Amino acid sequence: MNDLKILPLLFCFPIIATVLLPVPSEGDDAKARHYVTRSGKSLLIEERHPVGQSLSDISITSTGFEHNLSEVFKDRDPVESVHVADLDANGFDEFYIVTVSSGSGSYGNVLGFASNRDKSLSMIYLPEIREADELFAGYMGHDSFRIVDNKLVRSFPVYQPSDTNNKPTGGTRRLTYGLFPGEAGWQLRITDSSTETNP
Repeated sequence: MNDLKILPLLFCFPIIATVLLPVPSEGDDAKARHYVTRSGKSLLIEERHPVGQSLSDISITSTGFEHNLSEVFKDRDPVESVHVADLDANGFDEFYIVTVSSGSGSYGNVLGFASNRDKSLSMIYLPEIREADELFAGYMGHDSFRIVDNKLVRSFPVYQPSDTNNKPTGGTRRLTYGLFPGEAGWQLRITDSSTETNP
């Protein structure tokens, strides 16, 4: 499945206990995070950030599922936050790993994993941003993601053609995503949008 574009968040359920676990490192900045769903399934996320490089290697290992998942995602943007939420309200939480690129753009992305009734995990697909998409007109990164009312909300400043990178004047756009089953897996789809103008 394609990489996910996209995704700090608020939770609709009091579901997360985050534990920082030490991971030995040799010449790199390494850290691990352990996340648990309401049903007791867990995901260990380890991020290694080689010294002198802006990209990270992200490994995930699930426990408690009938079929556990172990994957390594090489050369990814650094992890900004991780969230556990049940966007489709089916009783099984998903994991959302938010990554943000280094540099002035701070483009957001998401590695998402949905629970298949706690038997296994499948990746969640977030459609790529298309140049002709009016919902992303004026988009230049600086994404923020959170969970609101059991939906994933993506916010970003809107840039006018004459704006500089540090001074957008087009307001703030908010895109609301829901989780849906797709032909080849799970998909995040935009269900609502709004733009708040600057005062």
